Amino acid sequence: MPAVKSNRPINLPLSQVISVNSSPIAIASILHRISGIMLFLLIPVMLWILQTSLASPESFETLFDNVFVRFLAWVFVAFIAYHFVMGIKHLFADNGSNEELKSARMVTVVSFVIAAILIVASFIWVMF
Repeated sequence: MPAVKSNRPINLPLSQVISVNSSPIAIASILHRISGIMLFLLIPVMLWILQTSLASPESFETLFDNVFVRFLAWVFVAFIAYHFVMGIKHLFADNGSNEELKSARMVTVVSFVIAAILIVASFIWVMF
């Protein structure tokens, strides 16, 4: 019988799965998905905050004097910033740029830096 290449999936041990998924590119992709899920889950909360803050000037002051609400708003803005930056990176990758491993890693690291700067800037903007 001739040797036929099998297309069946291979069960990898956990150590190999972790080593494959520990590259910056894989981490960026996984975190991009997590940020999208968190944004989806936070939308009802943020809509409630918006509705409450628009009821009157007093309700706005009362709501945003609460540190937890400001922190929650910052978390939402931070997820948006990260998701936006990595989404742009993915759009460029889908367009065919940065397909080589070296350039893809470089763009991923640059995207992490830009996202970190935006997250820190949004923390200062929302919390202070």
